[in-house]
Amino acid sequence: MSERRAMKRTLTLLACLLGVGTGLAVTRVPGTSTSYSAQRDPITDANTGLISIDEVNDTYGETALTIRCSDRDRPDLWATLISTHDLFSEDQVLFGMKPAITIRWGDDPPVVLRDSDLISVVNSREDLQTRQIGVQGPVVRRIVNGLSAGKRLVARVNRVSGGQALTYTFPGVGFATARPPVTAGGATGAPKFTQWYFTTCRDAVSGAARAGLVAGRAHLCDLVIEMMPNGAQPVAAEFRYELEYRENGRAGKLTLPGAAQAPAFGRRGTG
Repeated sequence: MSERRAMKRTLTLLACLLGVGTGLAVTRVPGTSTSYSAQRDPITDANTGLISIDEVNDTYGETALTIRCSDRDRPDLWATLISTHDLFSEDQVLFGMKPAITIRWGDDPPVVLRDSDLISVVNSREDLQTRQIGVQGPVVRRIVNGLSAGKRLVARVNRVSGGQALTYTFPGVGFATARPPVTAGGATGAPKFTQWYFTTCRDAVSGAARAGLVAGRAHLCDLVIEMMPNGAQPVAAEFRYELEYRENGRAGKLTLPGAAQAPAFGRRGTG
């Protein structure tokens, strides 16, 4: 029994605990399948950030590709493919049997991962995660560069046990946005407002919803602001407005005087 544990330990030496679902502050890139966590270890200052991409066909968000910047407490760039299916068994790992994985970026030629590129993954209790497989080595840098270029990544897994091949697609959209804050390891920068727009406008008196504004009547409109925190928390915002209108068939703009002060972001008042 001790020999069995030793062999398993050797196979999982480079694996580490997947950080998703462990209380990390995770930011979703608006309008994409990409999320990220930018942070550093408070003791060692090691970059412990990650970027995770949901698989396009998994509506439950249980299949993902995660790029990590550390192996436990030491810097190490590696990736994890998380599936809803078992990718191998514990006995297969024990005897060094791994699935065959082919990946492809966009329309580039497919690449068959080498046996040495693949590693098993364990959790904090050293339990083998049979629905996850890690990828290490130079190919991870190629994965990062391909996703940064906006290329989708397709991975096909042929399991040792046979059966139907598993094919996963991970879009590259949003990866280039998530990469800088993660590379910076949680260093803070100015938040970036990506866009803002009004949605429903209602007559302040009658409450009637309108797609536009009626001259001479007060309206209350919902304002939606989309932003990238970049590791920082915005505390306030100032907005200035212009009204676009048409009069006698001609378009015009009217700049409203003054500025609107938005309340502090992420705060709750008690008064």
